[in-house]
Amino acid sequence: MTPPLLIRLVLLIGAAGLLACGDTGPTDAPTAPEQTQVTANAATAPTRTASATIPVTTPVREISRGEPQTRVRSVTPTTTTSAEQLQVTRPSEPTTTPTPVTPSLPTTATKTSAPAATARPTSPSKAQTASPTTTESPGHQFGPGGLAADLKTWASTSLPQFITASHIDVSDVASVSRFRSAAGHDFSDSFETCCSMKHYFHLVDFYGTRFTQPIYSAVDGFVFYLVEPSGPEADAWKAAYVRQTGKTPPSDYRDWNIIIRPDAAPNVWITHMHLNPIDQIIKDVPRADARSRMMGTARPASPGYRVKAGDLIGYGLGEIIIKRHLDGNGVPSPCNSAATRSQFPMNTLPGCKATVQMHSVFEFMTDEVFAEYQKLANVVRSDFIVSAEERASNPLLCDGESFVERANEDNKDHFVWLQTRDPSPSQSPAQNTPASAEAPVLPDTNTLASGRKIVGEFTNSGTQTLGPFSVDSNYVLAIAADGGPINVAISDGSSGTRGLYSRPANTSGMDTYATPALEAGQITISVTADEQVNWRLILVLE
Repeated sequence: MTPPLLIRLVLLIGAAGLLACGDTGPTDAPTAPEQTQVTANAATAPTRTASATIPVTTPVREISRGEPQTRVRSVTPTTTTSAEQLQVTRPSEPTTTPTPVTPSLPTTATKTSAPAATARPTSPSKAQTASPTTTESPGHQFGPGGLAADLKTWASTSLPQFITASHIDVSDVASVSRFRSAAGHDFSDSFETCCSMKHYFHLVDFYGTRFTQPIYSAVDGFVFYLVEPSGPEADAWKAAYVRQTGKTPPSDYRDWNIIIRPDAAPNVWITHMHLNPIDQIIKDVPRADARSRMMGTARPASPGYRVKAGDLIGYGLGEIIIKRHLDGNGVPSPCNSAATRSQFPMNTLPGCKATVQMHSVFEFMTDEVFAEYQKLANVVRSDFIVSAEERASNPLLCDGESFVERANEDNKDHFVWLQTRDPSPSQSPAQNTPASAEAPVLPDTNTLASGRKIVGEFTNSGTQTLGPFSVDSNYVLAIAADGGPINVAISDGSSGTRGLYSRPANTSGMDTYATPALEAGQITISVTADEQVNWRLILVLE
């Protein structure tokens, strides 16, 4: 073999070796989930565990804030889904919310205009069209708002009975409002109008335990949002508390809403209303304002606060909401009434355009959890739900977000009683009062401020113009009025005049409202009201 041929042979062998050992090009690596994956919180979080047959409990940890001793309650164990076993199964079909029939509306009173008709989703089939996983599964994808990315697929997916612990000590409960009742105010979804599609839990000692009643997570999941209540009815409970007890709420009481995504239902938000959250949730979950949630730009806390079913999350009211998102980006919006959905420009914003469906918490309770209610009264699940057909045949009337005839607790068409209570005013929630009753007293500035720093206070009646004056920091405007009509608007000299609060004519009774955070600047506040309408406005720093 000649030397040149030998050299060429060596070069060919070397080139082949380089091809065998070199870069093979890009790989199809799986896309990382947008939602940060985390492990459970520190072992200091209170938990309860139970076997499949005999409920047992473990001691609840001590809280530095001096929390009361919690009661022993049963918790249904949940099945952990592994990364390899992605399919979620359910043991039995939950009671689904029946398809509503569009009612023929009476014309004797003003009825909130209904949103554009939207086809209600059909009952989910048992055969799942997606492969959902638990939060910890590295293969699951979440959208920007924190829910499952493919909400349209999940809209036709059966949900398990994911409520595996009671969110409240049922033995403390006297009555529960029915789903689609006239309790409170209009709180409805994309398919129905003028009804309360949530539950109020009235305690045996309603005002005595108002600020100390423990509230627990009903699910395994994550706290991703912490928000201040918004809307004209957001602060109504404070005025009622002052009126009934003659006292003011504790200065350190934080009245917030806690929003949880269940592991077993990642297209659902569970909202616990009017709670003072435990300190660790305050630390781990920043507050999200109403404006960013309505615009669809709010984002979930990262990594959020991990909860197990039965964990303590705060103190306050037992008010609970189950909202399933059928499309959109999954941001939990404050668009929760027909009046808001029909109002421009709200009806053009992502928060009102997303299709959502409300459910009763009693639809998704395990039998073990519902058995706690049956220990107190002879009840079945359907007792707590006004069916869509029944409500359509007996529609309620609304004036804005308010019911023309709000249901009192003693109305058994709207409330289910579990046990009786002492009827003294200090223990019973406020009832509707006739128009001839004594005019309500405006709540004081400290009550309206809710512990925040007050930088301005205005009390008057009728039409007034306040300002212009400068506010150096972002602020909140809290409003109280004892009747209508009244309109409150603000002008900052750059974006024109915009309305903040409105109450129609011929309405009476105390109403309070706090705006989302407003930007600092030079402002003028305009109040337009009848002379007999008394009002109080305060500016507090955000």
